[in-house]
Amino acid sequence: MRRWVGLVLGVAIIGACAGGNDGGSAEGDGTAPDGTGATTSTAPKPRQGGVLRVGVGRPATLDPAEASASDQSELVAVDLLFDSLTTMAPDAVSATPSLAERWTPSADLKVWTFTLRTGSRFGNGRAVTATDVKYSLERVAKHGAASLTATRLDLVTGWQAFVDGTAAELAGVRVVNDRTVEIDLDTALSVLPELLSNPLFGVVPREAVEAAAPAFGASPIGSGPFRITGRDGDVIHMVRASPGRALLDGIDLHVYDSLDSAYDTFTAGKLDWSPVPTARAAEAADAYGVDGFVPFAADLYFAFNLVNPKFAEVRFRQAIVKAVDRQALANAVYLGRGTVLSGVVPDGVPGHVADACGDPCAFNVDAAKALVVAVFPGGGVPEVQLDYYEGTTEDAVAGIIEADLEAVGIPAAKRVHTFDEYQTFVTSGQEELFLLGWVGVYQLPDAYLGPLFTTGSRDNVTGFADAGVDQLLASARASTDPAARQRAYEQAERAILGFAPLVPLIQFETHSVVADRVQDLVVGVGGTFAGESVWVTDGD
Repeated sequence: MRRWVGLVLGVAIIGACAGGNDGGSAEGDGTAPDGTGATTSTAPKPRQGGVLRVGVGRPATLDPAEASASDQSELVAVDLLFDSLTTMAPDAVSATPSLAERWTPSADLKVWTFTLRTGSRFGNGRAVTATDVKYSLERVAKHGAASLTATRLDLVTGWQAFVDGTAAELAGVRVVNDRTVEIDLDTALSVLPELLSNPLFGVVPREAVEAAAPAFGASPIGSGPFRITGRDGDVIHMVRASPGRALLDGIDLHVYDSLDSAYDTFTAGKLDWSPVPTARAAEAADAYGVDGFVPFAADLYFAFNLVNPKFAEVRFRQAIVKAVDRQALANAVYLGRGTVLSGVVPDGVPGHVADACGDPCAFNVDAAKALVVAVFPGGGVPEVQLDYYEGTTEDAVAGIIEADLEAVGIPAAKRVHTFDEYQTFVTSGQEELFLLGWVGVYQLPDAYLGPLFTTGSRDNVTGFADAGVDQLLASARASTDPAARQRAYEQAERAILGFAPLVPLIQFETHSVVADRVQDLVVGVGGTFAGESVWVTDGD
């Protein structure tokens, strides 16, 4: 079963996510001393040197193939230690080079050739080769449907046979020579470079992974801008990798069992960056501002099992969507942790459309009641089962939705499951209106729309199927023009929401604080920052 179905998006995960510093100067406002209002350039220039002190929750692993797409602490650490073929800057719509210096697609966008950058080396000094790229992608893919990240590789030719064990290698990833790797796809995918930018696709050296000791997940040898030199208790020491692109001399990663401890250490002046516990977000905002309070690429929905005849009538689904007071739910359950979700593609993802759902998702009791009467003029409204996994937050959400549905004349009942049971139940066909969390592996609309709503997709758990939407998504994936691609995704999202396959609920937020001396630390919607770009105004 897919590990992500019923993804736990609770305080421990969301509270550990990061915001960012816009790199502004800490040295005055630039106003001319004569009071004329003219500005002078007083911003400090980037400098090399210094050690950045970063606080995170305790990561279960530092291995990119084992790390979670929803655990910000693991993502930050992995991104510092490993490079993927490509990278994406916050708000960018296209990938830029990382380990790969360039890439070329075939005319049909089904064969991609990546050429590695000359001089790229692992932390042990060995050159990074195309064989390492193949090995690294196969390690991720081998997790199959149990991993959200692995499933994103399912368009690579031979993925299923490799996952099933009927093929010894992932046929669609081919080594041409030491610096060249080709990736064959079963269907066109114009955003493959963007997909591969996720740090969980970081390239690893086989000899270190398979060494008897030390355990790779605890003490890895990476391919990224920093390498581990040792540990001092709960402090992981990293230095600039050679050849180095980073400005910092190093990073000290301070690991904490609680985010309160990390934040307390920051307030004491002993950290340069720290996540903020949700319960202390208001306190942090008053003390440090809200620049570090940003959207995170995690959504929460209640989704319909569209195969169930109970939900065959779109107006009934629309009535349920309009019956839910999402703002009241956010205030009651997720205050400080998230904002109302207005569509499928979350805020912060390039291509996000503000209020994509519009009136169909607007809370309106009278309109919901009218839709119920129109569908069931003689009464006999069926009872809706609300399926979710056990948890205080989850029970509160289901309880609010239950009351909202009852208020418009829709009988509803909560149906709770253990978390382990839920993983199986939610794809059994017996689920009705069920809790669904989703994290985009890459920060483009395709990561949300393609997997969840393409007919027959492995991750299409609602059973949604529409030829028009399929055509729009296929058109987007086959387009090399970012503007045309965005138009197709926007049309697809609006069409999907018109069918009401789910109730958008919450987009989670991330909270962090950054010391004044830190410059150009910008955390994207995916929860990581480009460590090689960060610098400090002094070397302390």
